[in-house]
Amino acid sequence: MHLQRVVVTLVAIVAASICSTSATPDTGRGKPTPPPKVCNPRARGPNLEKQQQEATADFAHIFLELNQVKAAFDRYVPGQYIQHNPNSQQGREYAIQVLTAIRADPTIVTSHITTFSGEGYGGMHYKVIRPATENLTLAIFDYFRFEGTCIVEHWDVSQRILGNETNPIAFF
Repeated sequence: MHLQRVVVTLVAIVAASICSTSATPDTGRGKPTPPPKVCNPRARGPNLEKQQQEATADFAHIFLELNQVKAAFDRYVPGQYIQHNPNSQQGREYAIQVLTAIRADPTIVTSHITTFSGEGYGGMHYKVIRPATENLTLAIFDYFRFEGTCIVEHWDVSQRILGNETNPIAFF
């Protein structure tokens, strides 16, 4: 039960990114911190969906591939961060704290990353393997609501992958 809460919290907080004017260096397993960039909560116009797709893909890259939680949140998550995960607290600071602790595990492997966005929402679907945590393997989907190009709301779903699923193409 505790492991499930940790996993759900991990997934819940994967949401993310900016609205600060400078990036704080992030240890991110020795990878350089991306340069500062600020989301725009007032972004509008015919290119907004494209900008939101770019924001979703960039957030996923910084958070999941570079493993830099704070940098991802600094880039795309403004002060308001509505969290719908039942095992998580509200707010970006809590999300940063929990996700940074989880992602500090150097054995975590993230793969199969897919992103999409449209009509003011974005999503990330990916696989996480956490060998140090009972060899935990998960399929995770994070769903975000945008205001402009800033992530302001988050939902998530995770499923444990056991390796003996009936469907040979389950999850991915």
